[in-house]
Amino acid sequence: MAKTTIMVVDDEVDFNYMMSYWLKAKGYNVISKSNGMDALEVIKKNNLDMVFLDIAMPLMDGVEVLKQIRKLDKDLPVIMITAYGTQDRVDMCQKSGISGFFAKEDNFDSLLEIIDTVLKLHKGLKK
Repeated sequence: MAKTTIMVVDDEVDFNYMMSYWLKAKGYNVISKSNGMDALEVIKKNNLDMVFLDIAMPLMDGVEVLKQIRKLDKDLPVIMITAYGTQDRVDMCQKSGISGFFAKEDNFDSLLEIIDTVLKLHKGLKK
C-alpha cells in the first residue's frame, strides 16, 4: 500500500519544520512549502492525500490558496492551520470546503485523529 502523502503549507519556518518532522516520524510522506504559490504548483503536479494549510501567510493568504485549490481539485482534503482564527476567516474557509481546523497551540497527537478521520471520510466518498 502506498504511503499517505501530506503537504504542510506554513510560512512560519519553525512550526512548518516541527509539524513536517512529526508527520514523517509517524510514517507519512511529507512535502513542505512556505507559501501558497509553491503549494499550488505542487498540487498541480502531484497526487496528494491531504493538505495542512496555514490561514495567515504573506503574498497569498490561506483562504485565497484554498479557493485556488478548489479550482484544481474540489475533493482534496484541506485542514486549515491557524493561530489567529477570526470568525470571518473561519466562515470563509468553511464556505470553500475544508475538512477541518488545527490550532497551532494544540498537541500534535490530536493530528492523528484528524488525519485518520479525514482520510476515512475521503476514501469513503471516492468509492
